[in-house]
Amino acid sequence: MDELNLLARSLPDAPPPRAEVVEKARARLAAARKEPVRPRQAGRAGGRGRTWGWTLGTAAATVAVVMAVVALVANLTTAPAPPPVLAPDAGAGALLRLADRVAGLPDDSDAYWRRPLLNNGLIRVRAGDQTFNLLHSDRIDLWQPRDPGDPVQAVQRKMFTRPATPADERAWRKAGSPTTLQRVCASVADDECVMPRLRSKPSDCLYTRAADPGGVFGDRRLGDFTLAELAALPDDAARLREVLRTRWEGRADRMRRESFDEFLPVAGALLEMPVRPSVRAAALRLLAGLPTTKVLGPAVDPLGREGLAVTFVKSEGFFMEFGADDEVPEVHATILDPRTGTVLAHTTAAGESTEGVAKGTMIYYQAWAPEAGWTDERPGRPHACRLSKSVIP
Repeated sequence: MDELNLLARSLPDAPPPRAEVVEKARARLAAARKEPVRPRQAGRAGGRGRTWGWTLGTAAATVAVVMAVVALVANLTTAPAPPPVLAPDAGAGALLRLADRVAGLPDDSDAYWRRPLLNNGLIRVRAGDQTFNLLHSDRIDLWQPRDPGDPVQAVQRKMFTRPATPADERAWRKAGSPTTLQRVCASVADDECVMPRLRSKPSDCLYTRAADPGGVFGDRRLGDFTLAELAALPDDAARLREVLRTRWEGRADRMRRESFDEFLPVAGALLEMPVRPSVRAAALRLLAGLPTTKVLGPAVDPLGREGLAVTFVKSEGFFMEFGADDEVPEVHATILDPRTGTVLAHTTAAGESTEGVAKGTMIYYQAWAPEAGWTDERPGRPHACRLSKSVIP
């Protein structure tokens, strides 16, 4: 069975609602930077009594932007969901069929590209004789204008840090509901073993807002592109490859880091950028022909959206720290929207069981909130937010 047709039948035939409609209809989701977990390559060198709510209603009652994904915490920390079921043809053909579908989508002419990133991760902590997990969440919103005369705005909020599951909450209560906890780390000498402050609602909001006459898009994995240059990218896979080769050749660090063939899978970044659907289709066709690309099959992302799980680069052979274990194997996946070919989420799961997590448990993810994409809504200055002098990622 064609996995894309299977996904399409489970989705409405009508195009998805505009971002403005989605934003008004749903509680805004939360996110953060990847603080709790640091990837490592294989072979590297060494208020007391407070009640934490668990329902979506409780989360929404704190602040509208607290993530609906809190209701999905069980997916993050309890027994792992079964792996995606592979369709008979779960190879490059799946991406080529997706490319054909995406190529027919209309171009968008709205004023702003909005990138709301939701980042959640688990932290292992200790209080008294109890050891348990916390869920740590931040959110970053980027508004990139098509007109370089309009302001670029980025907003970062720490959303919450709290017991990850009801079982973790019970352990926290058994320890006396402390407000001060000790983070469990692989090495006490690790200066990154910092315990984030417990918080039940958004705080520490920072923002930047200024016009960027150069108009360079913030994601520089493929080089410095303005929105106009991204809009002018060719919609033919072979020509797109040559443009990327030219960009790679212009990188000052290319000889120190990787060959062009090693660099090429990074073309997956185009699926997260404000390019025309036909260019996205060309990127999918280019990626489908790479030896590093694997299609894992239908999957559900951390926000409950159906998609197609893939990997464009090596997804195993890397390790992370979790608690006292600094050699937890990582398993990575990227989940694509089966209608638009854009990225829904990047996920990192534990490749084996260790203290506090079972094999397959999602330890970290980065997801794009439903309102991601082009919009004519212009960003307003965020309330209760401090202007930052530092660049927000």
